[in-house]
Amino acid sequence: MGKLNTNYSSYCYNSGARLNRTMTKYWNQCGTQNDCSGSSSGGESNSGDEASLEFGRIICCRGMRPMKCPERPVTEGGTALLGSSYESGKDELVDEGHVVELIHESRLAYRAEGNANIVLSLMDDHRVLRLRKATISCRDGKDPTIDLQGLTKYFRVIASCFSRRYVPEPKLGRLGTYDLEAFNKKLTKYRPVTRLDKEIHECDGILYPDVAFLPIKLDPVTFLHQDFGQDTTTRGYWYNTYCVEIKPKQGWSFHDECYEDGFTRRELFSNCDSAELAGTEIGKCRFCLYQYLKLQKKSIGKVSKYCPLDLFSGKPIRMLHAVKGLIGAPQNNFRLSKNGRIVYDEKQEKSVFNRILKELFPRDGRTKEERKTIFMNLIKEILLKDFSTYEAHRDRKLLTIRKDRKKKDKNQIHERTCSPINYQFLPKSCALKQVLDTQLLAKSNLTKVRPDLHRQGSSSSPGPFAFIDELYEKYLDCLEDYCGNQVSRTASDRSNYFIESYLDEQEKYQLGATALDCSIMITFRRLAEREEERLPSAARSHIVSIKAMKFLVNVTITDLDPKSLNHHKKYLQQLQNSVGAYREFMSKIRR
Repeated sequence: MGKLNTNYSSYCYNSGARLNRTMTKYWNQCGTQNDCSGSSSGGESNSGDEASLEFGRIICCRGMRPMKCPERPVTEGGTALLGSSYESGKDELVDEGHVVELIHESRLAYRAEGNANIVLSLMDDHRVLRLRKATISCRDGKDPTIDLQGLTKYFRVIASCFSRRYVPEPKLGRLGTYDLEAFNKKLTKYRPVTRLDKEIHECDGILYPDVAFLPIKLDPVTFLHQDFGQDTTTRGYWYNTYCVEIKPKQGWSFHDECYEDGFTRRELFSNCDSAELAGTEIGKCRFCLYQYLKLQKKSIGKVSKYCPLDLFSGKPIRMLHAVKGLIGAPQNNFRLSKNGRIVYDEKQEKSVFNRILKELFPRDGRTKEERKTIFMNLIKEILLKDFSTYEAHRDRKLLTIRKDRKKKDKNQIHERTCSPINYQFLPKSCALKQVLDTQLLAKSNLTKVRPDLHRQGSSSSPGPFAFIDELYEKYLDCLEDYCGNQVSRTASDRSNYFIESYLDEQEKYQLGATALDCSIMITFRRLAEREEERLPSAARSHIVSIKAMKFLVNVTITDLDPKSLNHHKKYLQQLQNSVGAYREFMSKIRR
């Protein structure tokens, strides 16, 4: 489990209502204060203390005046702009005690979206604005969702499950538009047709650093001189920054090794309608089963060869197969961006990906398959990387997997079982390990959650996300206890202390459910010869060397939004429907 991240602990109160905490004890013991001065460019901070103060300032400081920064021009760069001109600089305003940055619609471009959020990039800055979506039929914006205060509270809690280096710091932002309905219409032509059942109903959102670019503390030259959205090929391929987004999905199954909680499938499905489901021995993981339900609903055209268990196994060859499966069928689980622009996803042909690899490895005499092998090995190494060590001079061993051949048995992928994993193979500090550790909170509490006992919050905030207030109060209790306890604890001890001493089964499950649907963003840039010598010291542990090529890399964990209290019920129902869809599919091909 990742460490309890005390860098996110600078909580405070505003002139409205309070977090029911006296801060004096915390400030005295931790030696921090609510300093409202200074913010770092692009959401990055120079130190842990500054980051804590910045986070606390943005979330809940009071008495700030609106501020402006110098105007900067907007360049289109081939990306769809949603407005026609940039009308204002950086405006900050105070709304009910919260400092919120106003983002005019002319600064925004559509980037991507998931089931719950639309992501818009700031064309003149390395940041993105995430706005919550609601169903179109719910025009009053009262879809079962969560307000920004709840989101920021939950983020502080879930961020404590990961090392701070993997989690970006959020700020509050507000979409500045004169007509939200017209803004939604502008967005429509850029959005996938399958996502148009929802739209933006609220202008308030959350600002994150744009992790499609490397942080300024690692790569200041490229960051400051980047032509936003522009192709920098003319200045050399080493100026291009690439970002791979992977939604790894559930990295455990019901057959994994090293599981010691007495978990049984029959216990899990004891409340399901289908009695035979409890004893099924299909041998496929949740993701692979769900492929057949998506196929049944015609939301995909073919079953993906990607299996999350391969990625989370920590075994190099299995991980390469996983990355290859993602490239072959991206669906909503794999995207590749170049200089902040998505260049390969499920809407692109495979030939587009091969052209990108040519740009990444130009004039090197390698074949298409060799370039692909290097790329897959690079992604594998970054996912397994320990960012606390300097290994730039260690050239990674290049592993290859056999090229797929057309088999006589076309049903081999459908007959395939998902190989269980041993959780001990992943390095403890890598991003994959921390995601998996948090996911396992859902597994260990799956049979303990009582959905019929959904708790409601206060009378002013009942609903499917009401658990957040109580969860956050427990988090603050833990911080006070941790600061007051002089006994030294390791990161693992602190994490276990919070989870085991403060949280009940429902709360543990909710944290695990969030990790089941998070994204891992892998950002990298190829370094020019001798460029390493000119990089800041912070970049030394962010270099990966493979086949005599050096890459500056970074990993971020995103999409850490809370799941509603209905998630457990939906999880079991979806799993049951997926098994049914798989059996129906197999019965047809065996006729």
